[in-house]
Order: sequence, then C-alpha cells, then structure tokens
Amino acid sequence: MSGLREYLVLLVFEVRQSVRRVELWLPYAVSSTLGLFMITKGYQAFGGEGARWFFALGWVPVVMVLAGTLGTVSAVVSLSLGSLAYWLSLPLSVRQVVGAKLLAGTSTSLLVSLFVLFVVGVFILHDVRVFAPLNLLALTLLGAAVSGLLAALAVWVRDLNRLSVVTVLASGALQYLSTVYTPILALPEWLRPVVFFNPVSLASRVLRTGALEAFLFLALESALLFGAGVFALVSRVRRQRG
Repeated sequence: MSGLREYLVLLVFEVRQSVRRVELWLPYAVSSTLGLFMITKGYQAFGGEGARWFFALGWVPVVMVLAGTLGTVSAVVSLSLGSLAYWLSLPLSVRQVVGAKLLAGTSTSLLVSLFVLFVVGVFILHDVRVFAPLNLLALTLLGAAVSGLLAALAVWVRDLNRLSVVTVLASGALQYLSTVYTPILALPEWLRPVVFFNPVSLASRVLRTGALEAFLFLALESALLFGAGVFALVSRVRRQRG
C-alpha cells in the first residue's frame, strides 16, 4: 500500500504540473480552435455539411498529436534532470516513475483535445453525441498511443535539436498518413493498410462512426505503443544511473 500511495502522489503531482503550465498547452488550444473554425468553413463550402462533419471530428485526433508532441518531449527531457534522483529515491520502481511522467505528458494532450472536442460539439456541429463515453475513451487511448510512440523514438536521440526533428516528422506522419483529411478509399491501395492502422485514423473512425472494432484495434495499439515507450524510457534511465 505504501508503494501505491507514493505512486499516486507522484502521478497527481506530475499531472498537476503539466496542467499548470498554461503557457505550453494554451497556444495549442487557441491555434487548434482557429484552425478548426476556418478549415471547417472551407470543407462546408466545397463539400457540404457531410464534409464539414467529416473534417471537424477528424481534427480532434490531430490536436491530440500536436499537443502530445510537446507533452512527450517535456517528459523525456525531465527524465534527464536532477529532480529525477529525488523521485527514484522513493519506494517506487523505475518503471513506475517513468510511467507516471509519461502519463503526465499525455494529460496535456488530452486536456487540449477535450477542449477542442467541446468546441466541435457545442459550436460547430451542435451535437452532444460527440461527447459519448466511447469517444472520450478513444481520445484517452490515442493520447497514450501517441505518447508511447514518440517516447520510444525520442529516447534514441540525444541532441535536443535532432529530438525536435524526430518528433515533428513522427507527428507529421501520424497526421497526414491518416483519414483526417481524406477518406481511405480515395488513397492508393498500397497505402491503405498503413493509413487504416494509424492510431489517428482509428480514433477518427471511432469519433465519426462509433465503430467498436476500430476502438478495439486502437486499444491494442495503445497498449503496445505505450508499453514500448515506457520500456524505452526505463532503459534510458537505467543507462543514466549505471
């Protein structure tokens, strides 16, 4: 019980620290909302109401990726700072410390994406069905998947400049190799498997259709990618300590 209590204290502390850093997540929320309003107007003008609905719900997972990049990089960088020694002095395993910090990074992207989802439901689509529990769970899973994937990639880069390049390229691939902007049937057949299993595509499908099979695929990918991110970060921390 003592270890569990210490872990929960660490997790709550890290999440609070992430949420309080308004200067980091607020610009994403504002710029994403502006992009949402402007681009949905264009989709509606050229494609009608169906196109507006298609893009608006796909935009929310994109916001998760963009904000998740910042949260994950912050978590990776913080694991190299001196404060890590204090947390590792607690009766917690390295895996617990790393997992808590990565979840804290995920909380930033989840906060921003929920804000944008609120704007979509209330001001864009005027439909409360977008707040279905399945949609909220899908966004949570997507946040964990993105955070885990970016963390797994980031730990192999020691230079901060190269770290930003890797995360930008990865987030760009997640965003554009997805069904956010284009229906999957409009893509070349050889590209469709990659796009279909992209966690951003799966989350977009859940938001648009409530497809349970897409949710289950997303849950599996989230577990695998988040686990990979924790494993990679734990290995890095142990190398630093050794």
